[in-house]
Amino acid sequence: MQVFYLSTLASSAAIADAFRKDPSFSAHAVQKFHHLLTDGLVRNGCRVTVLSTFYLPNVGMGYCRKAETVDGVTYQYIPSPNCKPVRMVWLTLVCFFRVLFWGLSHKRDKVLMADVLNVSACIGAVAAARTVGLRSVGIVTDLPQFQFGYIEKEKSDQTVGKSLPVKLNNSFLPHFSHYVFLTEQMNRYVNKKNKPYLVMEGLVDMDGNKVGQQMKRSKKVVLYAGGLVERYGLGWLVEGFIQANIPDSELWIYGSGPFASSIERSSQSFPNVIFKGIHPNEEVVEAERMATLLVNPRPSDEAFAQYSFPSKNMEYMVSGTPLLTTALPGMPKEYHPHVYLFDKGESAQGYAASLREILSLPEEELRQKGESARNWVLHYKNHVLQTSRILGLLEND
Repeated sequence: MQVFYLSTLASSAAIADAFRKDPSFSAHAVQKFHHLLTDGLVRNGCRVTVLSTFYLPNVGMGYCRKAETVDGVTYQYIPSPNCKPVRMVWLTLVCFFRVLFWGLSHKRDKVLMADVLNVSACIGAVAAARTVGLRSVGIVTDLPQFQFGYIEKEKSDQTVGKSLPVKLNNSFLPHFSHYVFLTEQMNRYVNKKNKPYLVMEGLVDMDGNKVGQQMKRSKKVVLYAGGLVERYGLGWLVEGFIQANIPDSELWIYGSGPFASSIERSSQSFPNVIFKGIHPNEEVVEAERMATLLVNPRPSDEAFAQYSFPSKNMEYMVSGTPLLTTALPGMPKEYHPHVYLFDKGESAQGYAASLREILSLPEEELRQKGESARNWVLHYKNHVLQTSRILGLLEND
């Protein structure tokens, strides 16, 4: 099968180059997710061409890589102008004609897969796929109306964003022929016509089992890595860690976002709260493996929570370090035996109680919990198996 994969995905060399040119570049989770998907497709026998809208705002049109083929994946980069309205129109037109001409022949052997958050590009690509009768798979990892960049607070499932990106997204989203969702709730929200779909919470690198376990630090290290947004429960996490007052412990926080300044202030008052900022993903992953406990404090009662499954949870679980997380409504119960849950209440006091309880457990018990999670996700959620499910969805159509 030939796959035209539309996303912001770039090769590893391109990402390393981007980080050198712009140290604030921090799209690690997005890049890792789509890299694993395309690599899984290749390992399942597909010919994959990535139509990449990879873009660095601080470099703009001047940053344009030549087409390259890496590990069986061919990358075709679209140069983008700095002016946002012009860029939106440009991407729509380029993607329309690229997909149109690509899909004119041998359509049964071809499929378009697209990251639906790549709004301008998807408008053109989906229109072209419908024009030539090409099958199209929408990869739905999030909904724009539930991203903090568009709406600060969602109050109900009926609340819909009024911004232009949300309106544009909702205009093309119903027109894919197939869908991949992170949660079942996403399907009910988006897939009103009951088109073929599957739920895939995430995926981990099948080769992760080749990585040996790192030595843990002498201090108990609680680690969070991801978007630094207060509504993700970070205020409660920091305050709860301080309240827990666990001897010989540190809280490490990696990432960027609007809540970073508040974390930095806390670190100045409490030396065991350590703000790490942005680091290459390889360094973050190594720190996760060396930590004592990984945490995801995202509140489970936020409207956006039922439409998300944080990719960070998958990275946490495959690290071999135990995970303490809230019981997000989008997380199937099959995950629960392999993680610790914040079950003392979602508040600073509740998080403090959970941290005290978990970090008082014997080191061997924590090690076994982390290994259980690691072995489970490598067996049931590895990227080769997960992508084979997507291909199965298409073959059964």
